[in-house]
Amino acid sequence: MSLLPETAIQTLTAPDVDCLIVGLSGGLDSTALLHCVAQLADRPPLKAIHINHGLQAEADAWQAHCEVLCAQLGVPLMCQRVEVATIGSLEANARLARYEAFAECLGPRDRLLLAHHQQDQAETGLFQLLRGHGAMGLFGMPQARPLGLGQLYRPLLDVPRVVLEAYVQAHELSYVSDPSNTDQTHDRNFIRHRIGPFLDGRFQGWSARLARQISSDETNRSLLAALGREDLLKLQTPAGYSVEGLQQLDQDRALNALKTQMMDRADAVPSAGQLRVCLTMLASSRQQEPASQAVLGYEYHRHRQEFVLVPAIPVERQVQTGWPFERAPVDLGGVTLAVESDLGGIDSGLLGLAWMLDKQGQKRLKGHNKRILDRLREAKVPHWVRQRLPLLMLNGEVIATPALPEWGLKQEVAQGFAAAKNSAGWRASLTRV
Repeated sequence: MSLLPETAIQTLTAPDVDCLIVGLSGGLDSTALLHCVAQLADRPPLKAIHINHGLQAEADAWQAHCEVLCAQLGVPLMCQRVEVATIGSLEANARLARYEAFAECLGPRDRLLLAHHQQDQAETGLFQLLRGHGAMGLFGMPQARPLGLGQLYRPLLDVPRVVLEAYVQAHELSYVSDPSNTDQTHDRNFIRHRIGPFLDGRFQGWSARLARQISSDETNRSLLAALGREDLLKLQTPAGYSVEGLQQLDQDRALNALKTQMMDRADAVPSAGQLRVCLTMLASSRQQEPASQAVLGYEYHRHRQEFVLVPAIPVERQVQTGWPFERAPVDLGGVTLAVESDLGGIDSGLLGLAWMLDKQGQKRLKGHNKRILDRLREAKVPHWVRQRLPLLMLNGEVIATPALPEWGLKQEVAQGFAAAKNSAGWRASLTRV
């Protein structure tokens, strides 16, 4: 008994796939998917990845369960702990952190497999419709899309959940249950537990019909997404995208470009209202003034004639103790802090320091008179990059700032804190992703 449609099996066993990676929560759906894929003949190497959000008391127990399951199946398991921002929607923030972790584990020929099924697809379409997302939102979740260097693939989108339940029962598979899935304060859970059963009583089989309709519209979604990506490619600039080019598109096409950008980056669809607010900000006549707009855990930033879409920086990440030599590169929300062993950098013996993001740049490097902000402005560093500038601190004083190669700025280290000549030190650089 296999859960997978024949087309999905062909996709998973294609010669252009180096590795299959199943997103494993330990719940019924992902457990069934992992077990089923593990049984495939002539498949590529298989791994699983478990994201530990640390939000539930049972989080570590769920990870342990996944470790046992993977050991039984002979499948290597990657466990990744993530930080989830507590400001805004906890559900959206957890999702953002999860997908960022997924993206980091994918190579160019890898496929991440997620266990979303027919009911999930129908609920997503209904949810998007109720939130006013328009036709593209009603298309639901794409079966496949780029993610990181690889690709995300949902092989079970046409499979009813009852089939997954029967599969788990037939193979006597154990799984965990997340109590948050029954919390009806979340809109999706409300649809699943209240709206869905109500519709079942009047329109039996509605979810299957809606999911099939969404699947049949995949071509239309793909065409709109392709048009959006084509427009974004034409708008690309050295440091972002052209505001002037965006203004030259008619409103529907500009909104489609922004929507496609969000779907490709965040795998989520903003509402029509959210997108119009973003477009209004980006197309404002006051072009010389920096501006930003938050949406679904991301931020649109406009600086002069360019705009970018970058992940918002969780407050929890803005101040950290200990210079993360061993953890580099560090994602600072659209900017990567790369720390490299080199000559003439920061003394690598200076451990236990504090580093922070300085949104204002009002501080001065120890022993210097010029504000860091003034130096950045002179180099025309965009404000969204300035907000993500890490400063290496000791006793409340800045002792080092990273290089910004794109703007011709070298790393600066306060006197007395540089590595000895001809000895290994550390150099930090910021690179836009």
